[in-house]
Amino acid sequence: MIQSYFGSLSATLSATRRTFLKLSAGAAGCAFVPAMTAAAPVYLFGAPVQSNPAKDPNENIIGPKPGYSPQVGTIVSMLTWTQEAIYRSTKGLTQPNLDFLFDADANTIGALMLHLAATEVFYQANTFDGKELSEAMKQKWGPAGELGEAGRKTIKGHDREYYLAILKETREKSLAEFAKRDDAWLMTVDKGWGWGPTNNYCKWFHVCEHISHHSGQIAFLRKRVPAVAKSEE
Repeated sequence: MIQSYFGSLSATLSATRRTFLKLSAGAAGCAFVPAMTAAAPVYLFGAPVQSNPAKDPNENIIGPKPGYSPQVGTIVSMLTWTQEAIYRSTKGLTQPNLDFLFDADANTIGALMLHLAATEVFYQANTFDGKELSEAMKQKWGPAGELGEAGRKTIKGHDREYYLAILKETREKSLAEFAKRDDAWLMTVDKGWGWGPTNNYCKWFHVCEHISHHSGQIAFLRKRVPAVAKSEE
């Protein structure tokens, strides 16, 4: 995970897709240290939950979006749709809920939320700037990208709004950069990528996949937080 996210870019490109998923998988699967709840059950099925105040009323329409080239707008719509699951599955969680550790090898919900931002930051640097993260950025995002013991030691004591604010700021940068680019950029192939020739479209679709992967973990962990499980019986 250290190499996948914060080692040299050449090391990053040598990692296989299967290894990346293995390293980021599991409730123990996949920390940040800047400075930023409610009650009410979350219903993941049935009527939609308006948990995100900035929710796009057209978020369920996957496809081109105003302000972006057609295919870039399509990936933006996918990113928006998958991100909503994080709002839903964390709604009402308190700081102690977010810091709940299922077992000694697990990650907390808060750490997983920060991990999603760290992953997006990595792909911003790779696809928008064509470079690896700076040493300062590696220091800033290291625990969030690596998780594990580093994340368990440093990512704690923050409320839900803290994590949502970081996710929002990270996504806003992505959207601003997407608006500057066209479909030709999205289709550009990186022949040296670790799991084989890969275009920017695939890389950002992987970000969508990554959000979905961890939102499932978050939903699992939510049901294991004793106070939450009891209140939502």
